[in-house]
Formats: sequence, structure tokens, C-alpha cells
Amino acid sequence: MHHAYLLIGERNLAEERLHSFWTERGVKLLGSPDFFVFNEPLFGIDEARRLGEAACLKAFGERKIFLLSPEKITLEAQNALLKTFEDPVPDTHFFLVVREEELIIPTLRSRMEILRLANEANEANEARNFLNLSPRDRLTFAAKFADKEKNLSIFLDELLRATKSKEVYKMRLYSDDRAASPRLILEHLAVVL
Repeated sequence: MHHAYLLIGERNLAEERLHSFWTERGVKLLGSPDFFVFNEPLFGIDEARRLGEAACLKAFGERKIFLLSPEKITLEAQNALLKTFEDPVPDTHFFLVVREEELIIPTLRSRMEILRLANEANEANEARNFLNLSPRDRLTFAAKFADKEKNLSIFLDELLRATKSKEVYKMRLYSDDRAASPRLILEHLAVVL
């Protein structure tokens, strides 16, 4: 079994599949001191360091399992994870969940086995609706979107999936910055797409 997996898909679906996978192998995750979940909205450098420290601790059972399912993961955190994934402790397994593979830097992806989780039926049509709007209506959409404080990362993931645009990809990376303005990002995309 590989030590690190990149799960592409919805967080809830990934958790369900992970629990099923280990249950079938006789490993109970819930309540296990060897199962660690990092599902904070932002996975930054501090979280990456804590993960590295926890990975080095001795397991209570046969193996340690880490599930990382943040909404955003910073570039600094990804670089910090390189060492942890490059030189793993034996019987330690990492599962990183993201909505789009391109959100993870290539050097980190190269250290992971990639698994795509299909569940497109639940995908929102909000991104497609945005693309069908006129530029003026897109600007109105951007203002309303920012006012509602919706999840920009999820919307941009949907937009990236719908367009495969490099510009959307760049904006998606910017959205992970702590000071990112959803309205400015969407206004930019309203004009350039």
C-alpha cells in the first residue's frame, strides 16, 4: 500500500470511502488514537508542521492514518509536506482531499498516488450559470456572491472544472491567500472569461 494518496473529489465522499476502505480491512478509524483528521478551513504551514510531528510519533496499533481535507491549502504548507511525504515513517498513510488535482503543486503530487472520486451528480450549476451571464450580469453576480460570503474556493473549483482555463486556475490559487477578496477575483473573471 502506498504511503500518500491524493483524493480528488468531495470531502464527504472521500471520508465515507476512506472509512469503508479501512473497515473492510478490519481497521476501525472512529475513536482510534492512530487516526488523525485535519479538516480546518485553511491548512497552513503551522498545520503542516504539526502533521509532520504527529507522523513521527509511535503508533498505538499497527499503523497511523492521516486525513487532510481542508478547503484551502497554502503553497507554504504544500512545500512543508514535501519532506513528510518524501521520507514517510513506516506504516503511516496520508490521504489529502482536494476538489481539483491542479490545486496541489506538481512536486507534492509526484509523491502521491492519485485517486479520483466520481460523484458529479451533486455538482452545483452555479459555475455554468456564471459563464452564461453577460459581463455586466457577472459583475452583479460577483457583488452578490461576496455579500453572501459563500465559499469562493468551491465556486472556483466548479468554474475550473467547467472551463479548464488557466486564468481561473490562477485565480483559484490566489483565493487561497488569507487576504484574497472574493469580489475582486470574481470581477476579474467576469471581465476576462
